[in-house]
Amino acid sequence: MPLVEVSVTKGALSPEDKVKMANDICDLLLKAIPGLRREAISVIFHEHPGENWVVGGVTVKELIERTKGKR
Repeated sequence: MPLVEVSVTKGALSPEDKVKMANDICDLLLKAIPGLRREAISVIFHEHPGENWVVGGVTVKELIERTKGKR
């Protein structure tokens, strides 16, 4: 019974995005694991505030703000 956990920043994915991603993940697992049933796969999304996630010493919130400024 595979369990896949996906961590994203809060608000990064819409409910529709999550369903599509979960279905894509299920499709990959079904191809990789013979005999696996879709009903046996769980996908959990964890949403974290951008200020609580730090990459390379910079918060994800700041990284997103920097990226928006370059558009």
